[in-house]
Amino acid sequence: MQSGERILVVEDDADVCGVLCRLLESAGYHITVAPDGPAAVAMVREQRPDAVVLDVMLPGMSGFEVCQELKFHRDTNLIPILMLTALSDRESRRKGLWVGANAYLTKPFDPSDLLRALRRMLDHTRELTEDKVHTRVELSMESDSRLREQLNDLLSQLFLSTPLSEEEIHRIRYAVMEMTDNAIEWGNRRRSDLTVNLAYEVTDRFVKFVITDQGAGFNPQRLPHAAAEDDPVSHMSIREQLGLRDGGFGIMISRGMVDEVHYNQTGNQVTLVKRFKGTNCADGCPPRKTS
Repeated sequence: MQSGERILVVEDDADVCGVLCRLLESAGYHITVAPDGPAAVAMVREQRPDAVVLDVMLPGMSGFEVCQELKFHRDTNLIPILMLTALSDRESRRKGLWVGANAYLTKPFDPSDLLRALRRMLDHTRELTEDKVHTRVELSMESDSRLREQLNDLLSQLFLSTPLSEEEIHRIRYAVMEMTDNAIEWGNRRRSDLTVNLAYEVTDRFVKFVITDQGAGFNPQRLPHAAAEDDPVSHMSIREQLGLRDGGFGIMISRGMVDEVHYNQTGNQVTLVKRFKGTNCADGCPPRKTS
């Protein structure tokens, strides 16, 4: 039995909602219910539940919109969100994790999987708020959606441990997620047996992410499939031939999101640095690199 944490269930299907409520209550949680997206946002802001179990197909606002609304604001970011949906395709899962979901489960779901994911989210949030998470973290993750779940957890620490504004955190989050996707897609070529390593460090002057894949590496200045500032659409046909996701603007855009984006000599490791405003970097910031 749990210690009575409060869970908000956001589900418009009465039968599914009933199953969820009985399952969570049997595990010792206190349950409240929101029937649609706007009600969910209002209830989270007013009641501050310990976690949210969120359907995607909702009236008023989609679950993706609800998640982004809550996760992209400092006062509600740390409330963990478990997305529960019938949408099982790769793009829907990717979208859910891009807007900040801490976990993503598909219907029909295994009750033990849901309870386990919920417990993990709650425990991680407690560790964050109790300052048990170190300011230097290294993760080694398989090239799948679990990586993005852990990354969403990790990025929540920026709201707690840095003076960065919400807008700055959103920009850093975009850059880190984009570079992580590049490591999965271009570095590891989506091989599930290869991992991506993420090193994360916060000091009193800057935050730094180092993302390393196990691929052969590449020259980031000479990528025919990537967008270029002088001709930002020429890469589209090449990406289609290679079977890569739409976009290709990751490196170019990320350079505008943080203070530094640079690769190692072999091209399988990228470092992102964001300095805090008003800090004196004379004796503590990493040296600037532009490659």
